[in-house]
Amino acid sequence: MNDDVARARPYAFLVIACLAVAVLIHAMHRCGDVRARAAPSVTLESKHTHFTLFRDGRIRIATSDGARTFDGELIAASDDGVSPLALADLESDGLTRAHARTGGASEVTFTVDAARDALDVAIRAQADAGTGMSDEDAGEPAASVGIRIPTEGRDVFLAGRGELADVVSDTGKFAVLSDATHPIGVVAGGNPITVAVAPSAEDAHMLEMRATVPIGDARFTLAVANARRGGPWPVLFDRAHVETKRVKGFVTGAPGATRVIGLDDQGAQQMVVGTDVAGRFDFRAPPSVTSWYASASATRTSAPVIHPPGTAWDLKLDVSDGGELHVRALDADTKEPITARLLVHGLDGTLDPSFGPDYRASGAGPIIDALHGDVTTPLPAGKYRVSVTKGIEWSIDSRVVEIDPGKRVDLELSPRHVVPTPDEIACDLHVHARPSFDSPVSPEDRVLSLVAAGIDFAVPTEHNLVGDYGPSLATLGLEGDMMFVPGVEITTYSPRFGHFGIFPYPIGKPPPPFKHTDIGHVFAGARAGDADRVLVVHHPRLARDIGYFSAFGWKPGTPPPARMRLDFDAIEVFNGYESASIERVEAVLHDYWALLDLGHRYAATGSSDSHRIQYQWAGYPRTMVRVDGRDTHAIVAAIKAGHATVTTGPIVELELEGVGPGGDVATSAPVLSGHLVVRAAPWVDVTSAEIVVGDRGAASPARVVQTIDIASRPAVTGPETGALEEAQARTVRLDTDIKVAVGDGPWVMVIVRGKRTLEDILPFMPIQPFAVTNPIFIHK
Repeated sequence: MNDDVARARPYAFLVIACLAVAVLIHAMHRCGDVRARAAPSVTLESKHTHFTLFRDGRIRIATSDGARTFDGELIAASDDGVSPLALADLESDGLTRAHARTGGASEVTFTVDAARDALDVAIRAQADAGTGMSDEDAGEPAASVGIRIPTEGRDVFLAGRGELADVVSDTGKFAVLSDATHPIGVVAGGNPITVAVAPSAEDAHMLEMRATVPIGDARFTLAVANARRGGPWPVLFDRAHVETKRVKGFVTGAPGATRVIGLDDQGAQQMVVGTDVAGRFDFRAPPSVTSWYASASATRTSAPVIHPPGTAWDLKLDVSDGGELHVRALDADTKEPITARLLVHGLDGTLDPSFGPDYRASGAGPIIDALHGDVTTPLPAGKYRVSVTKGIEWSIDSRVVEIDPGKRVDLELSPRHVVPTPDEIACDLHVHARPSFDSPVSPEDRVLSLVAAGIDFAVPTEHNLVGDYGPSLATLGLEGDMMFVPGVEITTYSPRFGHFGIFPYPIGKPPPPFKHTDIGHVFAGARAGDADRVLVVHHPRLARDIGYFSAFGWKPGTPPPARMRLDFDAIEVFNGYESASIERVEAVLHDYWALLDLGHRYAATGSSDSHRIQYQWAGYPRTMVRVDGRDTHAIVAAIKAGHATVTTGPIVELELEGVGPGGDVATSAPVLSGHLVVRAAPWVDVTSAEIVVGDRGAASPARVVQTIDIASRPAVTGPETGALEEAQARTVRLDTDIKVAVGDGPWVMVIVRGKRTLEDILPFMPIQPFAVTNPIFIHK
């Protein structure tokens, strides 16, 4: 037996050796395959630019002079976000063409226009093909594809909109990432592209530009150019088949290079081009761009000059130093300085100034929030209307001024507290600042913006972080101007099923669970440790599972799903993101009415959800809470009880049988007596009041039982004359006794409307005046 083993041993070694060699060869082939599949890149070249394509979707764009390198990435976008657009079978056909497939087998072709330093990208989706999105997004088809590039402090310009503010999205035909040496442009053959400035997925404190086009036969072009030779615009116009003509001229009044901005007949910014160091420019533009101005800085701009492209003579623009504006904002009756918002609007051809990016209270576009009512700022020479506002309870004082070069204008503006609210507290219960990943506003600037809007009480509702305004109020010396309680907005994801405001929530305590959780754990965490805490369903109808009602698929007229928890305290019936669309607000109101008719009792709130300064102002809408004194515990209790009205302008007082909103009336009478008063500042429009009565049961919706017309008045700004009592009396738009046929209805509320938007007076505020009271509950 041992001899047999001995004789077999050499053969065994031989077999093992052969197997080992086979395994090694197989492994080498596998390594070779892996290396082939993981080939790092393909580089395409144009005259002045190299485009390096990587299999993981990255694109490196480097100018041959070494002045600039852009690191971009191809992306696929869906409702759930963006993911890298990975490439397979990436191969080049020489130095100017390459092709690949996405993970879902869509064909991608890259072609370099060597003479114009442009990269054309064509993506042809195959039937039922995906886009190579990550496994986490599997099953969620991409709606669009495109590219993202870190901004690194550079401005993003979108034709038709101008420079995009931080954290914003819009649609246009041409986008340019501005750069002092080599701007980069994006176009989709003249078709609309969606351009967003958003926090980077790798670092929420860094911003990136995302330009995307709908998936299908998607095509877009990246163009890199010398900033002093017309930038990327010639390529963009060529790809969009836009006719152009020559614009030639120079800028005076500023040393070095400046920028020239082109406007269409509606005053919308359509293109921006840099000059050379001597101020000269020579480029081509579409005939639709009819006037131009030059900008050396935010407060050094020229007057706009009409100069259609193709005009034979040179365009001359001057940005010489302007003057200075000093404004003091005082309460007209107490003569004390007030923290308020300064608005500067150009007149008779003078452009609106830009005091800074849209997230700074010290200057956001034509807006400045004046701490303790004092502002000094340079302004280009020209004619302006200067106004001061402090929210919906105050008049707006304004003056027209002329700014001359080298001169200073001193101005005193004095709004008045013309809408008396002795027993009401103005509240913004949902607002964001920099601790939130999607807001660049500092906590100090957020506090300043709230006080300037006349907000008395606020809740910092940062995403999954407990907010605290205490340090900011102390830093600014505004502790006596605004109260707050700490709060948090639970922003659920993986899975997403809504956003929820919770306050007061202890500083330093971890927020309730928000990831890989369910609604039961969120609600349990919200209640833990404080039964008096308020739990608010935020924007319940926002899409993409951001809204609670939408996420659970509930519709009015049907019973809520069993898995949809209903033990919350309040519903945000009016969110600032819906301010420009009253129809969306009314859709949420119908949800609210349906739940009330089913016998549920919730408070109605309205808040700005503001993430910035210039757009979507803090304090619009707001919740006016009726409460005695200024104790925060009492304010929170009054909010929870519904002793409040939600408004963007009108101030409403409603009582039935001596009871106000949030109260209870015990009666069997079919008709109730009461009183209704509507007040509004002289610049706010009011045109009607509607009395709404509920009905028992989900199948019978609430109904408007009476509409009272209110005479509209012209918007008035400027000094309010007479004694304060006289000015306050002028704000009464309706003061009447009412009889309400309630029948078997379980509740009554009032809606007040205005037709003229606030944007007639307040910039970037396309909001119709609207107010809705909380219900008065009736028990038969």
